[in-house]
Amino acid sequence: MARRQSLPFLTKERRPWLLSLRSSQSFIITTISLSMFTDLFLYTMIVPIMPSALVSRAGVNFEDREFWNSSLLIAEAVAALICSPIFGYILDVSGTRQGPYLTGLILLFASMVLFSISTSVIWYVVARIFQGAATAMVTVAGLAIVTDAVDKRHLGQMIGWIGTAMTLGFMSGPVLGGVVYSIGGFHAAFGMGFALIVLDLGLRLAVIEKRVVESWISSENGIEDSFADEDYPDHGYGATSSPLLSKPLRSGGEFALFQLLRRPTILIVLWAVTVSAIVTSALDVTLTIFVEDLFKWDVLGAGLIFIPGASAAILQPFFGYLTDRFGSRIIAFVSFLALAPALILLRLVEENTFSHKTILCIILAIIGMSVDLSEPALLVELQRALDDMEEEDPSVFTGKGAIAQAFGLQSMAHFGGFALGPIIGGFVSVQYGWNLMTLLLGLLSFITAVPMLRLSGPVVYDRVSDAERSRLID
Repeated sequence: MARRQSLPFLTKERRPWLLSLRSSQSFIITTISLSMFTDLFLYTMIVPIMPSALVSRAGVNFEDREFWNSSLLIAEAVAALICSPIFGYILDVSGTRQGPYLTGLILLFASMVLFSISTSVIWYVVARIFQGAATAMVTVAGLAIVTDAVDKRHLGQMIGWIGTAMTLGFMSGPVLGGVVYSIGGFHAAFGMGFALIVLDLGLRLAVIEKRVVESWISSENGIEDSFADEDYPDHGYGATSSPLLSKPLRSGGEFALFQLLRRPTILIVLWAVTVSAIVTSALDVTLTIFVEDLFKWDVLGAGLIFIPGASAAILQPFFGYLTDRFGSRIIAFVSFLALAPALILLRLVEENTFSHKTILCIILAIIGMSVDLSEPALLVELQRALDDMEEEDPSVFTGKGAIAQAFGLQSMAHFGGFALGPIIGGFVSVQYGWNLMTLLLGLLSFITAVPMLRLSGPVVYDRVSDAERSRLID
């Protein structure tokens, strides 16, 4: 067996400072959660600022501001849609995820610089494209690092914590952005964003990947075997069994992307992710108009109506625990089965009364809870599908693993759904009414519940605990 190449920076004399802490599961989850929070915070922070900035700084006519604001969001979604599978491939074939992960922050920083100094709508479009690319990289790289680090028995729960951080960023961005902008002006708001980026950068530089830890441990203990041939006992999923210095890609081999798309389970997960995004984004663009017309609410009231649905995200760690405990099949099935009638029952809200407002809030809370319930289950199922593929054929991914490409496909489905949702929801609502739109979304959710029964059930793992891995590091 070939001897593993010497890595001077991983030898005992150059042991990384605070290795145990910086490579711990809790530190990695905290870092990735902050990255996701930062990305969505900066995305939504700009939302209430851009209409005014387009007019005052870019010289856009007042009546055209909505068109250009929508165009900016579309540009970001398309950029993320295109970049997700590309970045997934880069992450899987690279020796480490740290470089691409930091590249995502560089793109985010560049987008914020362009937003803060530009006086042209074209440069605003470029900034949104950079931001979309950054979102794709942060999402794909972040989830890949987490699955590398987390004991697979607790993956769903850890993904739940990340989902909570994302929702907090999404909810706090427009509020804090609007408040700081009204008090300190345009540059004060972006100053807050740059401060958050600096904090994010510090944690990203500090984190140490599990694959680096494995290589350091093997170097210290004199292990010469290739990590491609020995699965470290506590590393978790698919790509985690890959070495830092992996085998080269098979000459003339297929991209893992095409192999993933031939797996029925993965196609089911991608369909479910797309439907979930369609439902969410369709309501995003139609709910505001619905409550403004029916309840005569102003912008503040129309914004606050999203809180009941978004608040369910704080339960995502618990939903992830349920996935770890009962498996993806029952959790995903129940989530879409509950989502269907909740969407259809939105037709019950017909009058401008307190009782109907209460009914709307309750239904939106159920919708948000159903969507959030499915997210950890779908991500865990995606990883389990990769495990099954590697068990059936250990050489299927040519020693490199394909977890990042799988998450790239997941992100692509997510952003594709977010692009389709406003088109479908807006068109049906305008042409045929709110009731038909919610009925169609409900039927789509019910249809989606059926293939969820093809997903996996509870899985029993016989793995060494994370405490054992920490003992080896210490």
